[in-house]
Amino acid sequence: MFKHVFYLLLVAASLASNSHADNAKKAIIFDTDMAIDDWLSLLYLEKNSSIDIRAITVSNSGESHCQAGLDNATNLLKLVSDRSVPIACGDDYPLDGYFVFPQPWRLDSDTLSGIDMSHWLQHPSANVHASLHAAELIHQTIINSDQPLTIVAVGPLTNIAQWLQRYPDDQSKVAELIMMGGSYQQGGNIIVPKFTAGHPNTVSEWNYFIDPLATQIVLSSALHKTMVGLDVTNKVRVTHGFADALKLMVSDPAGQFVDRVMDNNRWFIDTGEYYFWDVMAAIVSANPTLCEGPDIALTAVVEKASDTPYLGTSDLTMPASAASGKARQHLNAANAGQVVAASSGPTTKVCMNTRPADVFTEFQTIISQP
Repeated sequence: MFKHVFYLLLVAASLASNSHADNAKKAIIFDTDMAIDDWLSLLYLEKNSSIDIRAITVSNSGESHCQAGLDNATNLLKLVSDRSVPIACGDDYPLDGYFVFPQPWRLDSDTLSGIDMSHWLQHPSANVHASLHAAELIHQTIINSDQPLTIVAVGPLTNIAQWLQRYPDDQSKVAELIMMGGSYQQGGNIIVPKFTAGHPNTVSEWNYFIDPLATQIVLSSALHKTMVGLDVTNKVRVTHGFADALKLMVSDPAGQFVDRVMDNNRWFIDTGEYYFWDVMAAIVSANPTLCEGPDIALTAVVEKASDTPYLGTSDLTMPASAASGKARQHLNAANAGQVVAASSGPTTKVCMNTRPADVFTEFQTIISQP
């Protein structure tokens, strides 16, 4: 109990300090599962002079595990500054279902693709690893803020859904929720050669597939929402030309880290399947003109599976009880997390088009600046 109160006081002090930041900046809560494109997104946001990251919450139902996500987020921030940013984890499991990312992806996320950052860490750590739950940190950050906050969520929406369930009145204090996830017309990205060949799902995007119940809760909320899904991210494919141009521009530790990420993932670029997923959402938070699309009432498919669920992306060691206290159930892997139009209800802006050259130029410009 004392430890929890102690950390809560530390977080409150940090939030109070950050609340006096320049109001000309957009105040951000970054909710992330700390995968490869999350690293780039975090550095882009922290280096962007128009953005003020107030808190980071790790969606560890996604690709990174809790402690690795906390440590990696802290070290990435240390590449840029010694500014204090509270960081907290959420639940290790989705609200319901047993879906997980492939284990090799989770290992790569936990280990930063094997990149040694020690020689770049020039700033001492001032970040607070809060013992409170990610949903509580989101709430505390919102109520202590001197301006409406924007939430940028680039992993499964587990933390966001739990925050909404616990603190529905906070919604009026949030300017916007920008989400990387989903696919409205593009089709899915669950099937990946060498990792998930033969998977039955051809319609969903990974973040929404992992926790479809959380997705459904968030899409039905009254928040002002923007979905940066596959409809637009499939237009921003990372190429060797982009990586080569970036290499010539970077000079500081953050830029050098991004360059190393690109070098270590040349094989990924070779596949033609590496896109600016989460980076696109981060860039839209700073430059909304790069998202063009209609407002649509949406929901996500959450359908109970048969008695013989698909095990290829399931983890049967998850607790038998879901976050609600009810028995955890297997969900239909063929359509879990599919985004469909709702008959009525709150709308979400769906990014359908962008200016790809401007997206890449924006990222290169911010990452390469000292």
